[in-house]
Formats: sequence, C-alpha cells, structure tokens
Amino acid sequence: MASPHPSPQARFRHVVFDLDGTLVDSAPDLQAAAAAMLRDLGRPPLSLAQIKGFVGNGIAKLVERCLAASGGPPADPEAALAAFRRSYAAAPVALTRPYPGVAAALQRLRGAGIRLGVCTNKPQAPALAVLEGLRLADHFAAVVGGDLLPVLKPDPAPLRLCLDLLGAAGGPALFVGDSETDAATARNAGLPFALFTEGYRKSPVESFEAELVFSDYAALGGLLGQAPAAP
Repeated sequence: MASPHPSPQARFRHVVFDLDGTLVDSAPDLQAAAAAMLRDLGRPPLSLAQIKGFVGNGIAKLVERCLAASGGPPADPEAALAAFRRSYAAAPVALTRPYPGVAAALQRLRGAGIRLGVCTNKPQAPALAVLEGLRLADHFAAVVGGDLLPVLKPDPAPLRLCLDLLGAAGGPALFVGDSETDAATARNAGLPFALFTEGYRKSPVESFEAELVFSDYAALGGLLGQAPAAP
C-alpha cells in the first residue's frame, strides 16, 4: 500500500505520465486498426515505423496522417475515422505492452507516497481500456484523456486538469513523456520534463530541454530521488 506522505528524499510529490510511447508501446495495435480501416478503403497497410511517426496528436490526427500517406482523404473521412475507432476499440491491448519495468517503477513510486497521473491525447475510453487491460490502472489517481477538454496537448490545459485532479497545488510536479508534443506540453504548463528515450520521438535526444532523461524504467526511481531498484 502506498505511503500517505512522500518520502523526504522524493524530488516530486506528483508525477504525470503520457501514455502511448511512454508507459506502453501501443503502435502495433494502432497499426492493426489502421490496416483494417485502409483495407476497407482498398488500400495497403502502412508500416509500423510510419504509424509510430503519426502518434502523439490524438486519434483524429493519426487517422488523417494515415489517409494522407495512403493516397489522400477518401470521399467520407468521418466514416474512415469511425471505422478506425471501432477496430481499435475491439482490441486495444491485443498487441500493446507496457515498456519493461513500468509496473515495478509505478509500484515503487506509489510506495514512496508519490501521486501518479496520466495525461494523454488518446480518448478517455481507450486510454482507460489500455490501462485496465494491462493492469496498470490502479497505480493512477487521475487519468485525463484527449476528449475531456476541447483542446489537446501541447495545450497545457489537459495537464493542468490532471494536476488539479491529483491535488498537486501543494507540491512539485513532473511530466514524463516521450515526444516533442510532451516536451512542449510541460514547457507550456511551466513544469519540468522527463524524457523517456525509447518511445516515438522524432528528434534527437539532445534537442529536448529535459530535466531528466532515461531509457530504462528501473532507473526512474533513482532519478526522482528514490532508492535505486534492486539488481
């Protein structure tokens, strides 16, 4: 059970994570949903690398990019978007997996009394389905999906809402993400940023203004001021 108070060694009292490319590698399931949508349109599937490059600005933008890359908008783009949503909702965790060490790292942070949240551009229902399907949901006191507000990241409003739900006014907070969008969100919200380097970023690590940079979740507790994970 999580401690009611943060460890005195903790650098942050609240930590908010992006979802896709940060906590979970969801690109294979997104690729499968895109392939089903494109198949209905008589188009070939896109590569996993292409899909990873399209992630980060919400489902509608991902579908728009898939359509542009496969021949342009169809006669009914909204129907294509609806087809993608149906396909993805049917199997959001068939191929999606947490990155190595995620569950243990979240457990350790909660055990140190740090309150955790998720702020994602993925809509709320599939975001919760992914977290619940991968047994990660219990770690988070707040989840803010991309359809709860009329704006998406990098607008800071979703991240600020997540912090409000966490009750973060009383202590330092950190945003953890994997992409340019996440870095801009943290900057726009006035928060320090931690970069997970194994996700879907398009730019070199050196180009990010990040307080923390990590590639292995086993190291995250130590970076946040907790005791390192046991070998």
